[in-house]
Amino acid sequence: MENIYDTQSLYEGAFLLSKGCSLTGKKNDGEKVTLLFKDDPKTKNEVLNFYNNGTIEAKKLFDCYRTLKDFVFKR
Repeated sequence: MENIYDTQSLYEGAFLLSKGCSLTGKKNDGEKVTLLFKDDPKTKNEVLNFYNNGTIEAKKLFDCYRTLKDFVFKR
């Protein structure tokens, strides 16, 4: 079975998506949605970058944030 990294933070998810990490799906427990990413060395590195104030182009980050919101809320 493939390893999965999960997060409930849209901000973290948008950062990972904008850095090219592979979104594999989402889980919905009725109250919260969890974003699922492929857990590989790239994802692990970008998670650390996110929490260590890594940089990303603003437009790319906001585009990915909107994409994830649409994905979570099925717009």
